Amino acid sequence: MYVFKGFGGIVTIVIKGGKKEAMKVVDNLELCLSAPSLGGVETLVSIPVISSHAWQTPEELEQAKILPQMIRFSVGLEDPQDIIRDVD
Repeated sequence: MYVFKGFGGIVTIVIKGGKKEAMKVVDNLELCLSAPSLGGVETLVSIPVISSHAWQTPEELEQAKILPQMIRFSVGLEDPQDIIRDVD
């Protein structure tokens, strides 16, 4: 069994492309659920530019290093291999 060490359960990835490509990745997930909030026992995903940071200006997003193609995962209690398979 894998145990996280040295960081928390929030993982951010940046994919190639932009917001459209990030939305396509999230839309194709089956196990990981799209949610505006990242608090739960199941793995949840969000795209910050259309959820938690949607109210920020482009300048504020740039300053916060929030990219359109970013996806945040709040890793839940599922088997890590199931999460990895879903993302693959």
